[in-house]
Amino acid sequence: MGLLLKIILFGVAVYAVWKTFSRWKGLFDRFVGKPDEPARPAPPPPAPPADPVATRRTVAIEDTVQCAGCGAYVPSSAEKCVQCGRPLPRPQS
Repeated sequence: MGLLLKIILFGVAVYAVWKTFSRWKGLFDRFVGKPDEPARPAPPPPAPPADPVATRRTVAIEDTVQCAGCGAYVPSSAEKCVQCGRPLPRPQS
């Protein structure tokens, strides 16, 4: 037999096995029923909304001054600039 004929016969045999299997599976599912999908656990309930008054953050705004040496803004309560180390001028009272 030629190689092409063997390939064709093998294809026909695979097709016949596939159709037979699918028909038997269909009959089995019709009489027994399809298996149930596994149950997924329910998602956890959403967290209750937080009290907006209790979770409010207080923002402290601090006065800043610009360093004459490097131009960085540093808190006015600092003794010297964090960037360049230059002492900050104290306001004259």
